[in-house]
Amino acid sequence: MLPSADRLPPRIMWALLLGWGILTLATIGMAPLFDYDETIYAQTAIDMMHHNEWIVPTANGLQFFEKPPFTYYMMDLCFSIFGDNAFAARLPSALFSFATALLLLHFGTRLHSRRMGFAAAGIFLSMLEVGFLAHAAILDAVLNFFIAACLLNFALWVTGGERRHALWCAAMMGAAVSIKGPVGVVVPLLIILAERLLSGNLLKLLRDIPWLSAIPIFLLAATPWYLMILAMHGPAFLYEFIWVQNIGRAMNPMQGHGGRWHYYLLVFVISVLPWLATLPWVFSRAWDMRRGNDGAALIARLGILWTLLVIILFSFAQTKLPHYISCIYPGVAMLIAAVWMQASPEPWRARNMIRATLLVLLPVAVLLLAFPLLYPWLEGFTHHPRALAILSQGITPPYTISIFGALLLGVLIWLMSSRHHSRLIIALTVTGMVMQFSLLSGLGTFASRLMQAPTMKIAGVVASLPAEMPFYSYNLNAPSASFYAGRNYKLVLNQPGSAQLAATPRPFALMLRSESLPELPWLAGIQPQIDQGGYLLFILQNEVSSAP
Repeated sequence: MLPSADRLPPRIMWALLLGWGILTLATIGMAPLFDYDETIYAQTAIDMMHHNEWIVPTANGLQFFEKPPFTYYMMDLCFSIFGDNAFAARLPSALFSFATALLLLHFGTRLHSRRMGFAAAGIFLSMLEVGFLAHAAILDAVLNFFIAACLLNFALWVTGGERRHALWCAAMMGAAVSIKGPVGVVVPLLIILAERLLSGNLLKLLRDIPWLSAIPIFLLAATPWYLMILAMHGPAFLYEFIWVQNIGRAMNPMQGHGGRWHYYLLVFVISVLPWLATLPWVFSRAWDMRRGNDGAALIARLGILWTLLVIILFSFAQTKLPHYISCIYPGVAMLIAAVWMQASPEPWRARNMIRATLLVLLPVAVLLLAFPLLYPWLEGFTHHPRALAILSQGITPPYTISIFGALLLGVLIWLMSSRHHSRLIIALTVTGMVMQFSLLSGLGTFASRLMQAPTMKIAGVVASLPAEMPFYSYNLNAPSASFYAGRNYKLVLNQPGSAQLAATPRPFALMLRSESLPELPWLAGIQPQIDQGGYLLFILQNEVSSAP
């Protein structure tokens, strides 16, 4: 038999958690912000700070009611300390990802043991999607912290009966609503009600909730901004925020982000690496553990429902993006840790888990190793005009990607060694963290620099133009150009936008995609200042010619 999973030396686990935090802080600023999501949130935060407008979010001078502003406030605090850059924009995500791991450490210790807390924290931080979210200037890492805090306080309240945990549950649920809207209450409520229904204690829950205290606390945490914005904008805000941005996303694919019914199954399979091979055993054991009122049984029920209900809920929604289900990862980490604390997998099962993990990750390591050699062939397999334009920029991948591939390969060889089976949690945690940073610091950084190179170059030129020269964008919403140029552009959409631009007094700067050029026939014969990666920048002077 393998030694039990309680062989998790605290010093090693602390070293892994702190090492992850240090490496994350060292790498979150390496890649430029991605269009569209990262830069629209970062630009909104910048606009709010520069215009001293703390109630109405704006992006490029336009009202942006898509999300509440509390994550923007966190970004603005970071911008005020570290400047307007990618590191500052992503810092809230990195900090809240690490804080979620500490949350799992604390609640895992309270619900079961310190060993389980360490296991859950390490498992969580080593999941692929968690690393990506920690390096992304979006709202989900912050939201996930509050959803996890809500559900874990619920678990402590159910097991310990302390009223304060019920109130903390309500407060965290309200904070989640203030971060991203209705999803902050729908997801945790759905999971809580399903868990109590499965345990047969739903009516007891409804009787025991301290309603007179919990409801005011929830409303105090959830509603202040909504009430202020509603007072300022009335029904127009409700229509945009509730109907368009929430119900609309559920009913129809928005911005081209659709997917089939199995979309999130595929996302889940990839995003939980390197723990995928453990999950069949984990879910089987968790189902056997679900009966009972102890902490392990509660975590088993909660973890199963936390995972399944979120995937099912968002599979019904028509707008799909990988990070929409990211609130499940704290639950999956707690579930794996709880099952592992009950009994380690048998030696043959552990060996199969390692073999399956190697089968999936070895091709990743080989791809990283060979990527600089394979990259010139990619253009021949690509047919989409925009992808071809990006690949044809002449930017080549650095050989540091191969170094990261060699590092990942070395860790996989270490994982394969039988002498490490006794500490499989530690081995898989190390493997996951190395995989994260190999992909993010190697392939991810190159991909972002390749994709953002045109708008970064445009931003550099626009930043050098006189402040009084107008900056327009035709049928192209690329907030990175605004963020890195330090100035907003005016978005002009389709007809009659072309005629309006033709009649606009010069000089002005104009950004557009090359595919939109035929819609602006009056630009014929004018040489663009920048023509790169499918993006064009014209500097239109008083005379009908481009600036030198």
